[in-house]
Amino acid sequence: MVVETLGSSESARSKNMAKRRDTILREARTLIASEGFEALKIRDLAARSGVTVPTIYNLIGGKGEILAIMIDELVEQLRIIQDQAGSGPVEESFAKQINDLADHFAMDEAFYRAALIAGDRSGVFEQSSDKGIFAHFVRQPIEACGRAVSQGLLRGQVPPEVLGPQIYGCYRLARQDWANGYFDLEGFRRQALTGVFLCLASDAKPAFREKLLTKVSALAST
Repeated sequence: MVVETLGSSESARSKNMAKRRDTILREARTLIASEGFEALKIRDLAARSGVTVPTIYNLIGGKGEILAIMIDELVEQLRIIQDQAGSGPVEESFAKQINDLADHFAMDEAFYRAALIAGDRSGVFEQSSDKGIFAHFVRQPIEACGRAVSQGLLRGQVPPEVLGPQIYGCYRLARQDWANGYFDLEGFRRQALTGVFLCLASDAKPAFREKLLTKVSALAST
């Protein structure tokens, strides 16, 4: 009976710690969305979360650890969206990914703007990142271009290993411009899709090139 009581006590303690940790991260997310990562202060976060400053350090860590958790969650969300792009027609696969990104960011624009800016400043999306994030994200467009060559849509005169990173750069730059407030999510969608379609058109066979340029014209008129 004593063992069961101790086990129940430990379980309740663990659940309480997890609940407080979730509360802290939720309040951190709200604070970051409203004021940015630079404004995040552990003392303010403790007051908003109803805990003490030492509790935050014990359960999570300092500002750096909170930032790392937020960015890791963001990266995982971006991975899932990319993985769901599918292996259908190459232009439709990229369009789905970009539209899904826009829909995802729309759920909490202020937070995702702040998180993406913080992620870029931390260098996590850079090619030199020790987390291999760049290599992961650039692999999908390279593979998509390779499929398009085998399907007779692209000539292959621009190797997929060259074209893929350029395509990734198109929607990465559009994402950065949106995060920095240069345009809204519709602007992100339009700029990213235009860049991707033009990259594909640079190596496309005639019929596919005409299809892509028609899409570019339609985007320009919206």
